Amino acid sequence: MIIDLQADAETIYNYLQERIDEYPEYINAGPGEDEDPIALITFGYEADQTGWVALVFDTRPDASPDGEWNAFIEDNWLEFPEWKEAIDMLYDEDEPEPIDLVLPDGTKQRVTQDDDGLTEAIGDMLKDLLLKARKAKRFDELPLAEDCFMGVEDHNGVYGWPEWEKRHKEGKVA
Repeated sequence: MIIDLQADAETIYNYLQERIDEYPEYINAGPGEDEDPIALITFGYEADQTGWVALVFDTRPDASPDGEWNAFIEDNWLEFPEWKEAIDMLYDEDEPEPIDLVLPDGTKQRVTQDDDGLTEAIGDMLKDLLLKARKAKRFDELPLAEDCFMGVEDHNGVYGWPEWEKRHKEGKVA
């Protein structure tokens, strides 16, 4: 099966821009109080049980990558059922089929049962999309806390960015 993360990256970046453009001033489907500034932006995702990404804005003053975003997945998700289908085929008991990935830069990679290639490739893609949005100053349109940072978390814990100690430096939004 082929998963085209190059096409998915475009779809997800459009979703990210839409979420920024539509960010409500006083209603937020995320942790914290609606009127507070955004302290953490999390791109959460999961590939093997459903297939989705969720961009969650956390307005808690002490926001941290503590998993609170998980309570707001369905309010913020964009589904990718083909990711789950690919994982199902990869682990089929009778005839496992590798996953051929087209990465966001157009290169190709084959994923087998021996690695977490799809999960890692999606995590890297989401990280790159957050960095692209930061470079384009897309987050400047949001009501951000002074020390707002961003990150990526796989729902199952396989991937996380940035490292805990580097979250306020590498993940700084502005």
